[in-house]
Amino acid sequence: MTNINDDLEMHYYTKILDFYQSQHYDKETVEIWKSKSYIELMQVLKRTNNRNLVKNAIILILSLFEEAPLDIYDSSGLSVRELKQEDRKSYISHLKTEFNEIPH
Repeated sequence: MTNINDDLEMHYYTKILDFYQSQHYDKETVEIWKSKSYIELMQVLKRTNNRNLVKNAIILILSLFEEAPLDIYDSSGLSVRELKQEDRKSYISHLKTEFNEIPH
């Protein structure tokens, strides 16, 4: 069963990436393709109950085809280089702690 799910996931991810790579379409065509893809993914969800596939495919579509940044914090905040030395050390220490807690 895992192999079938893997094949299905690969099919949809490849389909999205192929469309993106051959993107010499106008904006309207891209929007129509995205809408049809969302509908198709909802049908896949109904048929397979594979939430991860659908979620990841939607994230991939959004990240490739949306013009505005998906994260409102994408262009806000400070660069690490702009932090005071003390704050930078604290920030880096916190990040190291976070990464060390990630299971390997």
